This record gives sequence, C-alpha cells and structure tokens, in this order.
Amino acid sequence: MVLNLRNQFVFAPIKTGYSDGRGNVTERHLAFYRMRSRHVGAVIPEPLYMDSRLRELPTQMGIDTDEKVSGLTSLVETIHRGGASAIAHLNHPGRMANPKIPGNVFVSSTDVPCETGGATPKQLTESEMNDVVSLFVTSARRAEIVGFDALELQLGHGYLLAQFLSPLVNRRNDHYGGDFSARASFPLKVVAEIRKAVDLPLIVRVSGSEMTDGGIQLDETITCSLSEAD
Repeated sequence: MVLNLRNQFVFAPIKTGYSDGRGNVTERHLAFYRMRSRHVGAVIPEPLYMDSRLRELPTQMGIDTDEKVSGLTSLVETIHRGGASAIAHLNHPGRMANPKIPGNVFVSSTDVPCETGGATPKQLTESEMNDVVSLFVTSARRAEIVGFDALELQLGHGYLLAQFLSPLVNRRNDHYGGDFSARASFPLKVVAEIRKAVDLPLIVRVSGSEMTDGGIQLDETITCSLSEAD
C-alpha cells in the first residue's frame, strides 16, 4: 500500500493535553486538527497510548479500547476533510511512563533507572515482551479500523523500543542484548508483526544518535541500517 500526500509537509505529533482524562477525542482536538490539516500533506496526532497504565500525560489521547474507535474515527474524518492524510503514532513509553499518574507501570529492557526522574523499571521477561508485541499489533489493527492512512512507530527519543536499542539501558545477557543487531531484534520483531497484521504504510522514527558517551552513535546507526536493508 502506497501513501500519496498532496505535499511533503507533515505535522509532527505533539502532546496537546486536550483529552478528558479518559483518553477520548474531544471537540477541542477536532478544532485543533481541523486547522492544522488545511495545508499540510499529513497530520500525525499526538502519541496514542495503547494501555491506560502507560500514559505520559493524564490528558493523553488513547487507542487502547474499542470504545475509542468512534472518537478517533471523527478525528481521522476531520483531518481528511482538511485534505491531509492521517497517521497514527503508536508508542510504548517503557520506563518513561509518567510517575505522577496513579496506576502507571514501568518496564524496560533492563532495570536501569530513568535519568529524567522516572521510576526504576522492571526488566521485561520474554513472555512480557510478547505481550508488548500483542499490544502494538492490537493497536495497529484498531488504527486501521478507524481509517488512519499510515502508522508511525516510535523507536527513538528514549522510549521503550529505543530502550532496547540503547547500550546504556539494554544490559541484557540474553539474545536481546549485546551488539546492535541483538539489541535491535526486539524492536524489529514489533515492526515485523505489525507489518503482518495490517495493510498500512509504516514509518519508523529512530534517533540516529543518543548524543551521550557510551550511547548509540550516528555512524553505528547508519552502518546497521544499511546492513538491515541488505
């Protein structure tokens, strides 16, 4: 499936905080994205939480239940009426879930604490990692039902899948840790399972460099990306 945009401008996802505390699309969302969709080729609404225990904001928009489908459909239709394509941004925050939100859970590739003041996460077991894959796949299928034109997966900016890529966070001693190829195996599994589950174009957002000593550097990312492409 090919995504054809009317121009090359894409409105990137930003956290509006306009939801109602239950993850629903509101009239304020519709008004905001109605204006933004008039000129750009595509709009990526704010990151959609896939489980209410994985929120970054109390007023974040969700895609975690079928009850959200009606509101999200209205959002996509609003963007389409403006002439833009709609792209669903799916993200698992991992250890970067907001510690101030009651009920949030904190997991990661390992139990390395979040440097920005987050909670110390639990290291995911392989069974729990399979649950994460299912969470992404279920959310992707729901996005396809809603009518989104494409998906964007967050593999950068320090969120869960980036926490597997990062040698600073991923200190596993199983086959999901080690060199870049091993660290990338779980994020690539998520990508592969989504591609099998839905017929939507897929964008993957990656931080080329962590800009930190001991972190991923740009030359490594380029080399490994070319290797994966081969």
